[in-house]
Amino acid sequence: MGLPQLQARLLYNRGIRSRDDVEPFLSADERLANDPMLLPDMEVAVARLRTAIDTEETVAVFGDFDTDGITGTALLDRALRDLGVRVVTYLPDRVEEGHGLNGTAVRRLREQGVSLMVTVDCGVGSEDEIVLGASLGIDTVVTDHHIMSSRLSSAVATINPRHPDSKYPYPDLTGAGMAFKLAEALYATAGRERPEHLMELAALGTVADVGPLTGENRHIVKRGLERLNATRSPGILALMRRASLNPGFIDTSSLSFKIIPRLNSAGRLGDARTSLDLLTAGSAEAAGPLADRLEQDNEERRRLTEQGMTEARAQVKAKRAAGELPSALVVASQDWIPGILGLIAGRLAETYDRPSAAVSLGPEVSRGSARSVPGFDIVGAFDHAQDLLVKYGGHPQAAGFTVPTASLFDLEHRLLDASRDRARGGSRPGIVFEAEVSPSQLSGETFEFIRSLAPFGEANPDPVFLSRNVQVLERRRVGRDGGHLKMRLSDGGTVWDAIAFRQGDRAADVTREIDMVYTIGLDDWGGQPRLQLEVLDLRPAP
Repeated sequence: MGLPQLQARLLYNRGIRSRDDVEPFLSADERLANDPMLLPDMEVAVARLRTAIDTEETVAVFGDFDTDGITGTALLDRALRDLGVRVVTYLPDRVEEGHGLNGTAVRRLREQGVSLMVTVDCGVGSEDEIVLGASLGIDTVVTDHHIMSSRLSSAVATINPRHPDSKYPYPDLTGAGMAFKLAEALYATAGRERPEHLMELAALGTVADVGPLTGENRHIVKRGLERLNATRSPGILALMRRASLNPGFIDTSSLSFKIIPRLNSAGRLGDARTSLDLLTAGSAEAAGPLADRLEQDNEERRRLTEQGMTEARAQVKAKRAAGELPSALVVASQDWIPGILGLIAGRLAETYDRPSAAVSLGPEVSRGSARSVPGFDIVGAFDHAQDLLVKYGGHPQAAGFTVPTASLFDLEHRLLDASRDRARGGSRPGIVFEAEVSPSQLSGETFEFIRSLAPFGEANPDPVFLSRNVQVLERRRVGRDGGHLKMRLSDGGTVWDAIAFRQGDRAADVTREIDMVYTIGLDDWGGQPRLQLEVLDLRPAP
């Protein structure tokens, strides 16, 4: 490639095989985007929406209650209003209604005069509700990205890159990405420029749904981050202030650990409407109280999650005490609210390298959320247990399900049978690093090159490096209850700040010299960006 060996290796690890592939990957510009009219039923959907505009119909945007659905709903709400549509929005309640369309919501929308409904991040499993809508006089346009088990015969249009008849070149768009493609098609047919101002919302949803940052998703997120760093959205600016983020330094990590948890918190604890209202707020005065409410919800979400994790770890410890660690983990409690189940399952999968499910126990029916590990399709596992389930759905790496409480024991054993072959037998997953270097090799031009590989996320992770015999100048526990480990390190005459998240209890492992695996980034705390190493694991140097 005509590049230094380390740079060439990092590109090769991301699928770049020739010099001709380098520039498009690094630019992530419009060359990675595809014509929205290539999506199945897009032409039909646009025509139906143009009719709604011309005849002044009331159009409902029905979204899911997680960040992908919320941002996609906000995106379409803004786009349709800009095009002259009378819009109402609807997000279902996580506890009372669950994911997807439901009959009560469809009837409520009809009572508001809705004659056309557009779904965001849901709909492919809602044939009965779409039929109900049609009988009440509501046409439905489905935009979704989940795997389709069957065709929707009653929808006016089903726009899904995973549709059996799809010829779309990129299948991995998220719910918010699909909403953007519909908006893009509508703007084009109206003779308007591409709505790039909406890409900040599409980027938020794509990162939140852990969409692979390859191809078109890479373009959406890179362009969306540029918009976010110069945003004029009162709601997003209010969120940034609450999260102590500075415009100009927003990256995928900022979204994943600061913005998205706050947007998700409302739907986890109660009404996701707070987050939608924030993203569509027209002024700082309207956005401020909503951002404050999300901050309170996020604090409560943290408290409940930590409480739940304490109980979940105790259950895993008991399973291990009864024998070897199971190949899949199922934990359950009647005290857990549905909104924290995915967080508990995700933490368990990450910690123990096992497909994991967390269940909120009910007297007759229980609800659960599952998270998987690389190489194991959790939805595929549920396919082999569907006779036990009331309903289920999701992605290979994440799924939700409802199960009769009496069948939970049998479901656990089905998951154990499905996962036994991939169990590795260890309690902690390994960490794959891309190169062994000294930190001093990663400054200057090399650091700028590493930054050019961003945005980082699923399928394009932050580069991970190994360094040995790094000198420790200082170490201390920081954060809530000393949960994180802060260090100052020296290598080759250069001093580095380093942070090891959730490793405060390992301070005793830090000797005068350590070996470590880490990523490299910027810490913009206080508005003064500095290079910082994020330590993923460490040990005393031999």
